[in-house]
Amino acid sequence: MSMKKKTLAATLAALMAMSAMAVPVAAEEGGSEANTDLSGTLTILSWYNETNAAPVLEAFNEKYPNITVDFQYSPPVQDYVEKLSTMLYSGAGPDIFYMALENREDLIKGEYCLDLSDEPYMQDGRVPESVTTTYGKDGKTYALAVDCWAGGIFYNKDLFAQAGIEGEPSTWDELLDACQKLQDAGITPVMDNCQDAAASFTSPLYGSEVVAENPTVVQDIYDGKTTFKDTWTEPMTMWKQLVDNGYLSPDMLGSTTEEIVTAFATGQTAMMITGSWQLSTIDSINPELNYGVMAVPGTSDAYYCGALNVGLCINSASENVELAKAFLDFAASPEGLEAQFEGYGGFTVVDGYTPELPEEIANAVEGVKTGKYYIPMADWQSYTESLRLTYVQSLQDCMAGTITPEEAAARLDEKLAEVSAE
Repeated sequence: MSMKKKTLAATLAALMAMSAMAVPVAAEEGGSEANTDLSGTLTILSWYNETNAAPVLEAFNEKYPNITVDFQYSPPVQDYVEKLSTMLYSGAGPDIFYMALENREDLIKGEYCLDLSDEPYMQDGRVPESVTTTYGKDGKTYALAVDCWAGGIFYNKDLFAQAGIEGEPSTWDELLDACQKLQDAGITPVMDNCQDAAASFTSPLYGSEVVAENPTVVQDIYDGKTTFKDTWTEPMTMWKQLVDNGYLSPDMLGSTTEEIVTAFATGQTAMMITGSWQLSTIDSINPELNYGVMAVPGTSDAYYCGALNVGLCINSASENVELAKAFLDFAASPEGLEAQFEGYGGFTVVDGYTPELPEEIANAVEGVKTGKYYIPMADWQSYTESLRLTYVQSLQDCMAGTITPEEAAARLDEKLAEVSAE
């Protein structure tokens, strides 16, 4: 197996952060002076299990030998959110916990999180602005996220070359042209079952065509200044061209994700859209596959799929704020970033520690780090799950031909009116 594929097999970037292995890295300058004489007990409710958290806890204990960590774990997503909510509502919340897209609004509105905006790692440029955008409000930052998942269009370079396609399409029209060339060469251009709201064609298109022009568009929708129908119809219509031209088939709606990944890994389709959690699966099926991951091209820009992983918060009611701040400062330090990469496997976005990324995904990770990505669930606030389910079902119905892109977009307005009235 080649060194590139050994690196690929060793690197997982699932949002849920299943077990991962570390690969060689380059440590960089960063961090701040630590008071290693701190002592006491620090309580943590973790999103990650004890096996994954072990490298982090061990490295922290080595630096702060007098701090005892009372570690609790609850599996994500629903169990974690519910357990944390119960603890916070009862006044028995841990000193440190995690913020996810699913509980972000409740935590910020309930004022359960300490404002981290003035902490050294937020002030010295180590943490990208996307962390504040995702886990903040009104310019304040309430969680420290250090890594991400990334994705986009996974494409087979050999099949592209076979069809006479040179390089990556940089516009939507070029992507359509590439699909036609693949089809003319007898190659299935792309497979998708429209089951994933996070990794889809329409989400990055919404980012490049709409959000790039108006970053507050979703708030404008909530404020009644515009609608989902007005803003989602265009990207959904662009995506529907893949179906109308026969590049995507409604029959694919019945395919499982596993079947699609296998088809891609074995060269039965030239493209699929997914996230970095499929890297190891592809490698296990075909470690020599020659492929890359490109952004979804729009009319004038290109966005990736992706999102920051969950972020560390300090309980605003904590009686151990100094200890908690020491833990977060450690998490943002080179040694803390290394330990988290070893344990959790997410792709590091905070400066100070640079993991060796598989070459296939490196550009996508950089795109997420610099904000060239869009995930609608980050914008949908307290209506996230209701809108996500409506979004996925509407795309599937549109692909099946039972509704139009305009009707699919209008369903989001109908669902918003329904849930906001409850």
